[in-house]
Amino acid sequence: MKRTIMAPPNPPLPSPTKFSIQLQAPHLLDKARKALVRAIAPSSNFRVGAAILGRDAKVFTGCNIESPVYLGVCAERVALFKALSEGAREFVALAIACEGPIPLLPCGTCRQLLWEFAPKLRIVVEEQGTVKGYYLQDLLPLPFERHGRGPFRKT
Repeated sequence: MKRTIMAPPNPPLPSPTKFSIQLQAPHLLDKARKALVRAIAPSSNFRVGAAILGRDAKVFTGCNIESPVYLGVCAERVALFKALSEGAREFVALAIACEGPIPLLPCGTCRQLLWEFAPKLRIVVEEQGTVKGYYLQDLLPLPFERHGRGPFRKT
């Protein structure tokens, strides 16, 4: 007897939590800036810090960590992994700080991983003294999903 396993439909995305760019983003960006000073970047000499805000108002920080042979992990993933390892599962915003005048947005790998845990996430950066906010959904419009698009698609 052949069994067919049906993938459950994608659950609706949770409603966005109120996040104030004016009130909360500067604090989150400050945490990201403090994290970037701990970066280990012998290959790129480019330090990045990130701070992710959980729905419960806890903030987890991360910095990029590289090895001399060009292996490493981004600050965004370090912050996310720290939060996940501490039991956090719902996230509201992620601030990213880097050295240089041009703000840094998450790489493709980070975007995909962040999507899996927080598809409604706000990404916050600062450009020439102005705080800018983006939605992860806009940065990754067609993500891989376990029960939808991408390599997990059921045919």
